[in-house]
Amino acid sequence: MNNYTPNELNDIEAMKQRVMHNVVQEIENSSPKPKYKWGVVMLTTVLTVCAMLFLFNQLFIVNEHSATPYPIDFTQPLIEDKQGIFYVHGLTLGDQKATVVELLGEKSLTEIQEDGSGADLILDYNGDALFYFYEEELFRILLLNTNEDAFAKLYNEYNGIKFTSNTHRYLYLSETSHIIKAELTPMGTLHVSLSFVDPAELLENEGYMKLKEKTD
Repeated sequence: MNNYTPNELNDIEAMKQRVMHNVVQEIENSSPKPKYKWGVVMLTTVLTVCAMLFLFNQLFIVNEHSATPYPIDFTQPLIEDKQGIFYVHGLTLGDQKATVVELLGEKSLTEIQEDGSGADLILDYNGDALFYFYEEELFRILLLNTNEDAFAKLYNEYNGIKFTSNTHRYLYLSETSHIIKAELTPMGTLHVSLSFVDPAELLENEGYMKLKEKTD
């Protein structure tokens, strides 16, 4: 009689255990979830931002390379006189090979070693422009297929020292001894070059001497 437990009491005890179990389960399941979900959201956001930054950086690099000015139209001569220094398409005498390649790129570039011109190295851009180096310094620029009308316009508009001799046209900077020479070849193409000139050599140039007589 003493060991007998009514069914109602057993049911109440079982219900209490189920309720306690459900409460503990709910606490365990519900409390960590927001933190866990928040961590997942934050991680996903960070990864998304990083991916976007990476893609943006890659697009920027592609756009930067695609903006490289070469191929330049070397037939249209771009010659500038900046403080007594001639620049041809942004390059001047004394520049390094790296400067030329950085500006013009490596597309259509061929390197030539020793051709009898006194150069250690020549950079040939598709047969349109040659850059001559001696001891790693640029000492001559040669444009091989210059548009005659374009150069004639440039020559006529130049306000510095200029003269003609034996059908050749010259632009000269006495400060740096830079000289631009334009000459027609037997093939009918116009070659335009930038190089240094010994002032003593100019005394043998008929056109220069005539100009000198006029200005003296």
